[in-house]
Amino acid sequence: MKDLQKAWRARNWMKNNEAFLQTWHAYVGDELGLFKSFEKPKTVMEVSKELGVKEDLLQRWVDVGSSINHLRKRTGGRYRTSKKHCGEFLEEGQNGIGALLKEMMELHIPTLLSYPQYMKSGDRAQFNHEKFGGVVAETSTLLEQFSIRRIKKMVREKNVSRIIDLGCGHGGYLRKLAEAFPNIQMVGVDVNERVIQRAKEESADYENIQFIVGDASSWEPDGDKADLILLHNLFHYLEQSERLDLLNHLSALLEGEGMISVITPIDEAEEGQAFSSAFNSFFTAHSNLHPLPSEVEIHDMATSAGLSLTAWDPIVKEGGWYAFWLSPQVEYTIRNPEA
Repeated sequence: MKDLQKAWRARNWMKNNEAFLQTWHAYVGDELGLFKSFEKPKTVMEVSKELGVKEDLLQRWVDVGSSINHLRKRTGGRYRTSKKHCGEFLEEGQNGIGALLKEMMELHIPTLLSYPQYMKSGDRAQFNHEKFGGVVAETSTLLEQFSIRRIKKMVREKNVSRIIDLGCGHGGYLRKLAEAFPNIQMVGVDVNERVIQRAKEESADYENIQFIVGDASSWEPDGDKADLILLHNLFHYLEQSERLDLLNHLSALLEGEGMISVITPIDEAEEGQAFSSAFNSFFTAHSNLHPLPSEVEIHDMATSAGLSLTAWDPIVKEGGWYAFWLSPQVEYTIRNPEA
């Protein structure tokens, strides 16, 4: 009887993990352009020859896709991508989902699978900024879209004339702001030279955006101070003491009544605790990444830097991502986390 119970429990674990097949299948399909190859009905042999991929492995991928409705089987042994379930992979340009899948499959999952090794040996992974900086920049931009209206509203209300984006990535966020505010001077700063080069290339038509290679913790503008500083998804690259140093540094870069926009995942988040805990596990497993800050830690840092914290809002509840403002003017009363 005990053996039967074990078998049923194992069966339930297998059933619960079936959803991972969709993530794996989408990652492979986007990485190799398979969804676009099957945009019109084709056979496995045709696509294998077109892309130069192994036919037997492609057939296995197709079999999985058919079983989870990513692909539709047609007559004559042909298959077609399901627009209902995978239409986003047929769109021109980068859809953001591919970058999210790549980050998950090539960064997060391998690290979490190595967790037993790290726990036993004390060794840590090393985050490769050159290899994965572009992927992380793209996923960060994807997340920031949930906050763009909030930023635009503040820009209008505060009559902003100069914006600095620290850790700007590919500059997608600044381009969206530049489209709405072509007369505002904008500067994007990122430590990764390749990321900045791509930002310059993609922003060539925007005369009011400048991109600079620099470290957010020490970089200083040559000209005027900023009315608005964007500090998005950077805290986990810094140790706790470095975060306070950064806020002290940024407060000196603000024009009189300037604002700092912060977006970051939060430790022990009220929303999305499962994912934020997983992110925290990933960061902690790296020697050059650092655990997420909590709400209490952020409030303490802001107070120490002479800044007030306002508008604490979850922008991606599932992931524990929060957005808030830091400024010299507005008082903030923190919630009691134990209430």
